[in-house]
Amino acid sequence: MTRRDTIISIISAIPPIIGTSITSFIMSRRYGDLKEVIKYVMIGLPVTLATTYYLFINIIPKYADYLIAIPAILPLPISFLLTRNNISVNYSEDYIEIKFKIPINMTSHDPHELFSYVFNKALSKIRNPYYHYKLSAVTNCSGLKVSYQNEDKLVIRRKCGDIDIRIVISSKKIADMVIDISY
Repeated sequence: MTRRDTIISIISAIPPIIGTSITSFIMSRRYGDLKEVIKYVMIGLPVTLATTYYLFINIIPKYADYLIAIPAILPLPISFLLTRNNISVNYSEDYIEIKFKIPINMTSHDPHELFSYVFNKALSKIRNPYYHYKLSAVTNCSGLKVSYQNEDKLVIRRKCGDIDIRIVISSKKIADMVIDISY
């Protein structure tokens, strides 16, 4: 959790009723991970509840109890919908290809740190226990092969037996990760 993102989540949570939804939207675009987004929504929730409660106690006291529930419930489906479509799986006769789009919020330029950050984010999204176990062994394999395609594209590659992992990091702070697993 960074100080800047904490301040953004508090400021974006100020509007009554929709404050946590705005926080959820901003942090979902920034992090792309539901676990990270919920941390920031929980920081902004008291601010939104306080402004909503103050507004409706003074203006519409009859519906205050119902309208207080909206800021607590609405951010969860918004975050879920914005963070769930980051994976695609393609099948072939020879291999399975899993593609991820993972937002990067790191200041480090070390390829090993970038690889471990992106790989751990991707590994947390894999639900199949067989592939999860098989991919968790990749961290102990050969060294990284790092190359630059352009000034703004960094390609990090690691091969481990029948698993090939490519991570393309662009200047947009989005990592495109492709995992090829041979049968």
